Amino acid sequence: MRISEKVMRLGLILMIALSFYFSYMIWLNPTGNSSVSDDPDTTVNPSVQTYKQKSDLFLPLYLTWQDDDVIKETNSETLIREIQGEIDQGTISDLVVNTYDDEADFTKAVTLSQGISLNYYTSFYLNDYAETFEMDISFQNKEDGSDLPFTRIHFDLDSDAIQFIDLDKMRIIEGTIDWDKSEVKSLLADNPREWTAMQQDEIQDSNQFYTQDTIKLKKYSYYSSTQSQSLFREAFFNYPKDVKINDDSVDTYYYEGGQNMTVMQDQQLVKFETTIAESEEADLAMLSADYITRLGNNFGTIRYFDQLDKHLEYRVFVEGYPVFSSGSQGVINVAFSDSGQTGSREMSISASLNAIQVPIPSDTEVELPSSLTVKENLLAAGAENDQLAQIIVGYQWGEIKDAPLVNLTPAWYINYDAQWISYDSLLDKLAEKEEN
Repeated sequence: MRISEKVMRLGLILMIALSFYFSYMIWLNPTGNSSVSDDPDTTVNPSVQTYKQKSDLFLPLYLTWQDDDVIKETNSETLIREIQGEIDQGTISDLVVNTYDDEADFTKAVTLSQGISLNYYTSFYLNDYAETFEMDISFQNKEDGSDLPFTRIHFDLDSDAIQFIDLDKMRIIEGTIDWDKSEVKSLLADNPREWTAMQQDEIQDSNQFYTQDTIKLKKYSYYSSTQSQSLFREAFFNYPKDVKINDDSVDTYYYEGGQNMTVMQDQQLVKFETTIAESEEADLAMLSADYITRLGNNFGTIRYFDQLDKHLEYRVFVEGYPVFSSGSQGVINVAFSDSGQTGSREMSISASLNAIQVPIPSDTEVELPSSLTVKENLLAAGAENDQLAQIIVGYQWGEIKDAPLVNLTPAWYINYDAQWISYDSLLDKLAEKEEN
C-alpha cells in the first residue's frame, strides 16, 4: 500500500473518532464541563453555559390591536418583543391607582378605540415587570406601591395614556408613557400575516375577545430527547460539585446541603426540593425564575404561564402557543409551602426529562372552530359562565409509539374553574356530569 493511501486512511479514522467525540459532547453532556468556582460564597453555578434571560421568561404572551371597530390579535413572539423593546426605551410616569365597584364603569374605563394591549394569562406584578425589562416607572403618589398585580397593559395610540389592568379586582394603574408611537405603529403595520380577526360578545366582556371565524393552524412534529440528569443537577443545586448521589434503587437521588433531587426513571420525571430565604421584595415568580433561567435553552422557549395561590407553571411554547400534555411533558411546575422557619419557605420544582428538540417541517393544517362557538357550545353543554375564564389555543403533546417523535396538534384549551383543560375533555366532563 502506498504511503499516501495510509495517510488518507489514518486521516479518515481520525475524522470518524472526532465525529463520535463531538456527538458525545453535544448529546450526552449538553451542559458542558466548565469547572465550578472554589469560592464558598458562590451560589450561582457557572457551569451551565447559557442562561435564559428573565425578559424571555416573562415576555407578554399575546398582543391585541384595536383600530376603531377592527380588533386583531397575534401571538408573534417577534412582534411582541419588538413592541416591548420600544416600551423599554420609554418613560412611564404619574401613575395612579383606581379601583372600580361597578363593572360597567370598569369596562368603560378600559375600552380602547385606537390602541394595543400586551397580555398575560395570569397575574404579574408591576415592580417585577419594571425590574425584568429595566424600565423607568414612577407614581404620582409615592405612597402607592408598585407591588400590584395586573394581567393586561393598555397603550392608547391617540394619546400618551397607559393602563396596567387587574381584571379580577377591577383595578387600573394608569399614567402616561413617553415613547416613540410612530415606530410602534410602523411595527404593527409590518406584521400583515400573523393577525387573527377578533370580536367582543354581546355582553362586552372585558376579559377576552373571541375569534370571528374558524382558524387554521399548522400541525408540528418534533424529535424528542431525554435531557441529561446533570442539566438539572447543575441548574438547581447551589454547589453542584459537592452533590452526592444514591443510585442503589430504580430512582436516582441527589442531595447536598439541605437540597435534594429525585429522578424518577419510570415516570421520566425530576423533582427538586430546597429551602430558600424569602426576601420581602421578591414574590414567588421572581424567586422561582432564578432557578428556571439556569436551565438555559435546553427546553426551547419557556414562558411564565400560570399562577394559582402558591403554585406556578412555566410552559414550553411553540410558535407563540403553549404546549399541553396529559402528563408532565411541556410544563415546569413550581410549588411553595411554609417551612416553619421565619424568613424562609420550601420550594419544589418538577419537570419532565423529555423535551422536544428539532422540528420536522409539515404542511398539514388543523381547522379549529371560532372561540365564540366554543364558548356557546360549552354553555349549551352545561358549563357555568362564571367559571369560564379564558379560551386559548394550545398545542397538544402526542407521542408516537416506538419512535423518538412527538406530534403537536393545535386545540382549544379552556381555563374552567381555575384549571386548564382541553375543549374535548371539558365537553366529556360536562356530559358525565349531566348523566349523573
